[in-house]
Amino acid sequence: MGRIEEIYRNIQETDDVIRKRREVELLIEELLGGKRQENTKDEDMTDYEKNRDRFYEVAVAAEKNGFILGFQYAVQLMKECLEESLQNPR
Repeated sequence: MGRIEEIYRNIQETDDVIRKRREVELLIEELLGGKRQENTKDEDMTDYEKNRDRFYEVAVAAEKNGFILGFQYAVQLMKECLEESLQNPR
């Protein structure tokens, strides 16, 4: 695992991340129409639960990849700004 992924993993329990995750959970519930069905058999997942879990998988993957790309772009921007300031001191 790379250093950026380690940083990502370490921030998962911060209040900001928890709050944003809850917003995603609410959006997923809204997209699914809030129609939670009761299981007829405990071992069988309902369509609602299967779809909810798929949405969560996509949301988590997008969150992680967005974090990694954003982090990489931010570091690149900082590098470019530093190089420019070194070439053109005030």
